[in-house]
Amino acid sequence: MKMLAFIILYGFTVIINSDKFNEYQSGNQVLKNGMEVSWKYNNDRIYFEIQAPTEGWVTIGFNSNDGMAGCYLLMGRVKNGNVEVVEHYTQRPGDYSPISKYDVTAQVADPKGKEESDLTNISFSLPLKAISKYQKDLFPNSEYIMVLAYSIDDDFQHHSIMRTSIKVKL
Repeated sequence: MKMLAFIILYGFTVIINSDKFNEYQSGNQVLKNGMEVSWKYNNDRIYFEIQAPTEGWVTIGFNSNDGMAGCYLLMGRVKNGNVEVVEHYTQRPGDYSPISKYDVTAQVADPKGKEESDLTNISFSLPLKAISKYQKDLFPNSEYIMVLAYSIDDDFQHHSIMRTSIKVKL
């Protein structure tokens, strides 16, 4: 009987600690692999807050498929006390550039952030309606594959130490 109880308890512990229980969307919030992303709507803008266990850059992205090609990335960092959030477009995996390269005006506003105790927290807003093909409409109830990533370095060209994705409904 003690062995059966141990097996049941062990199995329950494995299930609780599996990635499926650490990956979820609850309303306007996503948690996965140590990152937390939340959003809220106000008038014609969507406000994001991203938190990750790093003092490097953090990223969320939106795509209509599982691949990286065509992904609209928002990369943020706190560097020397200054907060920066840059919109990027991904041509193909590993090939992403700021949308300014395509003569598109960035739409990010209200950037705020801080780093402390190996934790980066960044917030910003975007308009709901995209102004170019390099961005995405972010209307309520839109479904996307959300890319989540972070790095140990503030250099946007530095490779991520964590990158994953999850299907979301904004």
